[in-house]
Amino acid sequence: MKVKQLIPIFVLSIVLLPLASGGERGGTTLTTPPWNHCLGLHKVTQFHLDLYSGYSAKFRDPQGLFCTKLEMRDDAGTDRDDDELTVFGLDCGENRLIYNKGLTSIGMVGGAGGGRLRFAHPFSLSGDERGNIYVADTGNDRIVHLRYLENDELAFAGEITGAKGDELDRPTGVALSGGRIYVADSGNDRIAVFDTSRVMLESIAPRTEEGRLTGPSTVAAVTDGDEWLYYRDYFVVVVDSLGQRIWKLSPKGEVLGIARHHPPEGAFGHVAVDYYGNIYATDARNGCIHKFNRHLDYIMAFGESGTGNDQFDEPRGIAIYRRFGQIFVSERAGAQYYWIGTDIIRFSARNLTLDLSRGRIGVDVSFVLTEHSFVSLILEDDRGDERATILDDYLLPAGSFERRLEFPCADLELLANCKVRLVMSAKPTYSSRAFLDVERESRFLEAHVSTDSD
Repeated sequence: MKVKQLIPIFVLSIVLLPLASGGERGGTTLTTPPWNHCLGLHKVTQFHLDLYSGYSAKFRDPQGLFCTKLEMRDDAGTDRDDDELTVFGLDCGENRLIYNKGLTSIGMVGGAGGGRLRFAHPFSLSGDERGNIYVADTGNDRIVHLRYLENDELAFAGEITGAKGDELDRPTGVALSGGRIYVADSGNDRIAVFDTSRVMLESIAPRTEEGRLTGPSTVAAVTDGDEWLYYRDYFVVVVDSLGQRIWKLSPKGEVLGIARHHPPEGAFGHVAVDYYGNIYATDARNGCIHKFNRHLDYIMAFGESGTGNDQFDEPRGIAIYRRFGQIFVSERAGAQYYWIGTDIIRFSARNLTLDLSRGRIGVDVSFVLTEHSFVSLILEDDRGDERATILDDYLLPAGSFERRLEFPCADLELLANCKVRLVMSAKPTYSSRAFLDVERESRFLEAHVSTDSD
């Protein structure tokens, strides 16, 4: 994202008042874009808001975010603007929606005036590249449909309230995916599903032996028809029970998994899904972002407060542009912009064996990979010379790995007479790949040599 393109996005970001790095906690998983892509402003604060608003505006309780590349702003003759995004955010305390108008200014709807756009505690929003925006207008028990117009204004296009006798009650979450609108209908303990003509299709209220869906607050979805998805794994994720659980549901509502918050004093907030189906959930109380893979296996928390890595100040909303791996996070008193990178933690290698009779090497390897990455594993001697390649730019998913690797090698006798260590490197698959390459080294390994006579 180029400097001139990013300025208005950060004008937007700073009006969305109140990710993460550092060693064991996945320091380069969310990485700061290069200076010329963000003017050094990947984090904005109240100071920047004062600067752009002339000290005239204070914002309270920012919440949901949504970002997209609008078709009407796409120059079909060039790909130089492919990462020019429009970012929409909600200031729940001031009942406003704020967005950047192209590359030059910001727009607002709602607030004290508003008319049909007089929001009451709007909590989350979603939309598409065609300029359809859906706002969960919680206090008015409705979903508001807006249209982005050629003059960069947002116009009222309708509202969803539910059928008579089956009305929405305090809807707090909304997700547009695959031509369906998924609504976290908190007061009715369900996910209400509508088509884009505002007709209710389904009412999803899952129940398992462990309990039922209660008070769903936020929702995200990836379904058939969505762009920029690596897997054909379509699902809906819902936060419920005062932020203590994340449900993974099929688009039809079957329960595919449940993840619980640990420790219980925190709470999941807004959720988003990336290109590989990884699930991100904000946690304002603990000052962090939780990350799960698409199977709801926990990967790690980024930026957790109290660890010396307090990178977030009560993170609230989160939006991901899946094509390039761009992430926006609103906070209590600012906003942050990151690229998805990668990191390797808890890397170790042990039990190196050289089987001279079979011409094979074996080694036990364990690590946590925090993002899908192109991984290389190389055996080096004590002079740094490469002696054997195990993996070479091999795509691996995020998660924990612990296994024994065996591979052929023609240089076993030479390896038996030198000190070697295993070197692991990982490159992200998104835009950050151009400048980020993470590397870890094991300690020097003592090899056990075996022959026919052993």
